[in-house]
Amino acid sequence: MANQRHKLWYSIISYIPNLITYERVNIGIIIGNPKTNEITYSFLPEKSKKFRYFFWNNIDRKIYKNSVEYLEFLLKKIQVNPTIFQVAHYEADGDWNNFLGGKISENIVFSKIHFAITDNDINIFNNLISTYIGDDFFPKQDSNIITLKKYVFETFESKKLINTKLKSNLKIKPSAELPLKFEMDYTYLTQNNQVSFIQIGPKQSQINEWYKNNVTLLSKNSDNFSLNMIIKENDYEKPNQTFKPFLLDLESDKRVNPTIITNKDSLSELVKNVDKAIPISEWNTEDKSYIA
Repeated sequence: MANQRHKLWYSIISYIPNLITYERVNIGIIIGNPKTNEITYSFLPEKSKKFRYFFWNNIDRKIYKNSVEYLEFLLKKIQVNPTIFQVAHYEADGDWNNFLGGKISENIVFSKIHFAITDNDINIFNNLISTYIGDDFFPKQDSNIITLKKYVFETFESKKLINTKLKSNLKIKPSAELPLKFEMDYTYLTQNNQVSFIQIGPKQSQINEWYKNNVTLLSKNSDNFSLNMIIKENDYEKPNQTFKPFLLDLESDKRVNPTIITNKDSLSELVKNVDKAIPISEWNTEDKSYIA
């Protein structure tokens, strides 16, 4: 599948080691997709030689480390749940404390938001690094920047299926009695009015929660829905990953259908099924109490 040209926003992140002299050093890049609110970012390491003339002592270096660690904490929360990110307002001088849901250090400054049209996110990211930070200080990114979530979104979006046949980030409850809700990445209704969920494999740090949520759903709900799991082959096969044993266990329920991404055509069957689905405007889910 050829990559589709799409819009990205980006901002350059700077750090002010001394609020009196107010000298700035560019420390990072953040890019985002306006449609999905997904973001990618990277920062200079604490011991980068670029800081040689900016940090006077270890206290200055520690302040920098703490400031960036807290910013990364806020950004990681957004990566887990991109729907909470409000930069979609795209104000020229946006309130990043509001966007991020926390008060960042006054030493950290974001540039005005700019836009680019691209079919290659990696090139945009690397060009921004070259222009605003310098290749000597910042190792370039590799293809890992193209996340599975982004690949799946672009595949469905290229077929105009999102918001027509597919609902994204639909909240569900394993059962009406349990005070537990979680999101499915995508949901569609088959021609038989059967719910079909699509889940994209999470990061390793989130696999346990992912597994527990799905076990609860499958054990507490007897409806004839289907649960499509999309996982990258290298994640599935890595010996230090737990996808494989967890997924093999979930597959013992006939409603679970795994899709292992091995090449550009791996999603073709799922795309065909979604294309045949009932349009969202015609959905009838009155008997589906687990849809929150």
